[in-house]
Amino acid sequence: MKAPTKRGTGSELPPEASADREIDAFIEQVRAMPQKTAGGARGRLIFSMDATMSRQPTWDRAQHLQARMFEETARIGGLDVQLVFYRGFNECKASKWVSDAARLAALMSRVECRGGYTQIGRVLGHVLKEAGRSRVSAVVHVGD
Repeated sequence: MKAPTKRGTGSELPPEASADREIDAFIEQVRAMPQKTAGGARGRLIFSMDATMSRQPTWDRAQHLQARMFEETARIGGLDVQLVFYRGFNECKASKWVSDAARLAALMSRVECRGGYTQIGRVLGHVLKEAGRSRVSAVVHVGD
């Protein structure tokens, strides 16, 4: 019988250069999005976060990187963001739409990790509901 292969514990931090490349790629994608949709409406992005306990070891760093992403997108302008996160037992919450990076960072900083299951189905259901109300330009999910 073969010995099991040891997998990462989730506490390993990715190298800083990798994180910088990911932020740069995200910003380039946002720049490529039309700033105004048909009829002059602003672009709308749903930013979904997995806030289950498996993310705890890297949570502070993830929040910092995500705040940097949205500071850069605020400079580009024309984008409203809605924060959606899941954690705990059957908990999935969505913020109001925001256009201010500082307000978005404040919303993200109040989210804490809790034990629980992945609830991506609830996030996708929310995305469909929001898209039914008004066009959603993009959805970004950060999770494991």
